[in-house]
Amino acid sequence: MANKFIFADAKKCIGCLNCELACAASHMGVSLDEAYEKGLEGEKLIHRNEVIKKANLTAPMQCMQCEDAPCVKACPINIIVYENNYVKIYEDDCIGCRSCAVVCPFGAIVMANREVHNQNVTDLVAMKCDLCGGEEGKQACVNVCPTEAIELIDYDEYKKRKQEAAFERLNA
Repeated sequence: MANKFIFADAKKCIGCLNCELACAASHMGVSLDEAYEKGLEGEKLIHRNEVIKKANLTAPMQCMQCEDAPCVKACPINIIVYENNYVKIYEDDCIGCRSCAVVCPFGAIVMANREVHNQNVTDLVAMKCDLCGGEEGKQACVNVCPTEAIELIDYDEYKKRKQEAAFERLNA
């Protein structure tokens, strides 16, 4: 089975940032409202997606769950693995070397600060979209998007959509 990833339709995205908030809330184990309040109180919310703006379009950018992921190969301690049809980082074991972030072709791996409990690691940890555990239907960003611009798809569906879009451009 092919890896699935989050696909965002920039034509539907309104740049509301709900997906970023939902991602942070999901990983903090709190509700959307609680995460919002924590953000207002100055607590740093760590989300594993980033809404970007290019020209007049916005869309969240996150890990594409590559089937031949450079980050998996670059990790010197093998804590980035293929698991349940997505690429997982075992964050608790990350040494913060940044190798994965350097090789990611999408810039989807962020290095976040953490409390250091081990002298052998830096105070950084690699983080990226983990599809909220990979179980279909559980992706916080997909579930919260008010315009349904975000969905979970596989590479076959992605290729099909690219072909349809190219066909539409040719016939426009």
